[in-house]
Amino acid sequence: MNLTRESTGELTATIRLEITPEDYTEQVNKVIRDYQKKANIPGFRPGHVPSGLIRKIYGKSVLAEEVNKLISDSLTNYIKEQNLDLLGNPIPSQEKNAEVNFDTQTSFEFFFDIGFAPAFTVPLGPETDVEDFEITIDDSMIDKYVEDTRKQYGTPVRDEESTQPAGETAISDPEAETKEKEAPKAPEMIPAEMNAGFFEKVYPGENIETVEQYRERIRRDASASFAQETDKIFFNKATDALVKATEFDLPDEFLKRWLLEYNDGKYTAEQIEKDYTSFRESMKWQLIENRIIRENDIKVSDEDIKTYIRTVMLRRVGTEFVDPEMEKKYDSIVDAFMQNKEQVQRINDQLYNARLHGLFKTKLNVVKKEVSYDEYIKIASEAHEHSHEYHEHEHDHEHE
Repeated sequence: MNLTRESTGELTATIRLEITPEDYTEQVNKVIRDYQKKANIPGFRPGHVPSGLIRKIYGKSVLAEEVNKLISDSLTNYIKEQNLDLLGNPIPSQEKNAEVNFDTQTSFEFFFDIGFAPAFTVPLGPETDVEDFEITIDDSMIDKYVEDTRKQYGTPVRDEESTQPAGETAISDPEAETKEKEAPKAPEMIPAEMNAGFFEKVYPGENIETVEQYRERIRRDASASFAQETDKIFFNKATDALVKATEFDLPDEFLKRWLLEYNDGKYTAEQIEKDYTSFRESMKWQLIENRIIRENDIKVSDEDIKTYIRTVMLRRVGTEFVDPEMEKKYDSIVDAFMQNKEQVQRINDQLYNARLHGLFKTKLNVVKKEVSYDEYIKIASEAHEHSHEYHEHEHDHEHE
């Protein structure tokens, strides 16, 4: 077995792999002997089929299979031994590979093109500015929530049918008409009174006694809710800023070929050419993200995922403490959930993103900016429309 590597560009090279009979003969003969023992061919007793006949029937396919195994194993071992940091997978060279004939050839020569990940430094520090929006909770928003909750916990009003006898003309009573217009209509509600009993229904166990305390509690609730939304914008802005601030080249022509050949027909050459800019940005972010994760030793374990699942379950039942029997039940639910690889991978990615978010908040220069809710809606809408396409090509964080 002989492997050599020739540079073909700053970030590309070609691996030449030479296979000779010495590399495969022993294994091919072993497989032929196994076939000979198991073959069931009319006219021959089991285990007594001549090896020449077995070789004639199966020899070509056995040789092809063993050569392919040698190619795969040799490339994998070579990349590992040489500590090559590659993009994608080795691609058979279109220009250098000749047609293989397993009937006549005994020695084989194969060429594979490879693309290298570029060297770069991520500016994960105060030199990179990222806006972090904080939505101002104004009085009108609180007023609206107060109004809604008063109706939600209010008293329903029934319509009363008119008692006016048929055929009689009612005498106009302006005051009565005014009261009728002001009275609530079904299914309308009489709003709940703003008292301790009402506050207890909305926020059980928090002992809210005054309107001022109630409004302040609403303000905290709204701030926490909005924080989840603004965190998403911050994360996307941080990744955007890091991609723009981190400069490096990519082996573009190699990546286009890799997209075409290693995605199970998902893309055509025309689609790749048209959408390559967005894929390139996605690849840049993946390289940057992997570097950040590696250099900052960010990890997510199975125990982390199990803890997350248990926390969500306990939050849904509204308690942080369970009795031993219930705990066993929860443990069995968690174990069953861990068998769902798709769901586990989703949680794994969420936890990675959460840890990256925390790292960005501590490492980058976070520029706080207060905005109204209406301003934020506009910002979020524009961010969605003009966001990097690499968020559409999100990759999974590794999880075994």
